[in-house]
Amino acid sequence: MKNIKNKMLLKLYFLASISILLFASCSNDDSEGSSGKLEVTGISRSVVDDPLVEGDREVDVPTDVINAGNYYIIRGSGFGTLKSISFNGLESYFNPTFVTDNAIVILVDQKTPYYNEMDEMKIVTAKGTLNYKVAIRPPNPNIKGFPINPNPGDIITITGEYFLRPVVNFGETAVQPISSTLTEIKVQVPNNIQYKNLSVTNVSGTTVAGQSLGSAFYDDAYTSLSSYNGLWRPATNHYDIAYDKDASQGTKCINWTSGPDWDGLYIGVDKSKVDMTKYKGIRVSIKGEKAGSVSVIVNGNYGATYPLKFGTGWTYLEVPFSGVGSPGELTEITFQETGGFGGNNLFIDDIGLVLK
Repeated sequence: MKNIKNKMLLKLYFLASISILLFASCSNDDSEGSSGKLEVTGISRSVVDDPLVEGDREVDVPTDVINAGNYYIIRGSGFGTLKSISFNGLESYFNPTFVTDNAIVILVDQKTPYYNEMDEMKIVTAKGTLNYKVAIRPPNPNIKGFPINPNPGDIITITGEYFLRPVVNFGETAVQPISSTLTEIKVQVPNNIQYKNLSVTNVSGTTVAGQSLGSAFYDDAYTSLSSYNGLWRPATNHYDIAYDKDASQGTKCINWTSGPDWDGLYIGVDKSKVDMTKYKGIRVSIKGEKAGSVSVIVNGNYGATYPLKFGTGWTYLEVPFSGVGSPGELTEITFQETGGFGGNNLFIDDIGLVLK
């Protein structure tokens, strides 16, 4: 399996591709801006890239199927005065910068209906309306939660969206579900899953979970990789390790209300269960009642603290081992509240390790 892709690099790659495509399209525009005739001559998916296959990325791939939540290039003529574009009755936002008389580059709204619908794209311009027949399908799967540290043979539940005819992959091992709905899959865990990523494939494509199997210190509860946990001053802090009103991954998270004097939350690590040669850092998802910051301290090395900033919505963050003293082993992870405004109410989830 290829490594999980860097989202910013993909965004830059996409925008560069769009620029090339639009320049090519503009070369076909007539000098007066609009050809007059409204028609569609072809549809292409802007980028096709299976995350399970190395080196398969293609740009501008012709297709007769539109999967919601993806970018497409609509080619034809008469688009210069575009007013709206919709798929199965739901409008998708378009950026006028990405529209020429001969091409529309569009991110199809992820909420576009796809089940028992009319399979229709509707283009409305100042000069007329075109209804165009094209198959509309769901987005790639959205994985919301799963047990990160399962044992071979366990029957686990994966939650998310768009699980239409799903197959679950543990690394390169594909497993058929025991049962599934559009939002839930039950599957039996195969052997040899450590240091691999779970992914789900539906009729539209594949989504790879960001957490590698067996890498969690906290996943709805502290796991066997952690040996102890607590607060520096529990008498002046609130600490709920099974808060079930909100979660980044799974169904529970840690709710920690820190005191006014830069308090700390610590997690002991069973170093015998962590092979440091496999990992490059620590991951955590965090948000606060107020936007703020924490410092991460590893193995009590206060000379190499790593600052993390977060807002009031869940933020995924990584701490490279090189930023916390390049430890040869992992015995303790500490989060120190450093907002500087008298404490904060923090929510912490998905604490674990990041594969190299």
